[in-house]
Amino acid sequence: MPVTFGREIVNLEVQDSAGDKLGNVADFRIDIGSGQITNILVMIETSINPQLLPWPTVNGLLSVPVEEIESVGKVIKLSE
Repeated sequence: MPVTFGREIVNLEVQDSAGDKLGNVADFRIDIGSGQITNILVMIETSINPQLLPWPTVNGLLSVPVEEIESVGKVIKLSE
């Protein structure tokens, strides 16, 4: 995912494959060598236990690899 696209995804809602809201994009990580976004950092809903999710947290944000993204539109839909 190109970094120039990054500003457009901040604050977008993130949904799992069932369409349930996980949270909103708070930030993202970039591979300095390639300039590509490698992970989106999601501020998860307070009702969700991050320990039950398959991705690690970084400074309180859920770190989701871009490979887990199925589609990006009005919301970001994950494949899991």
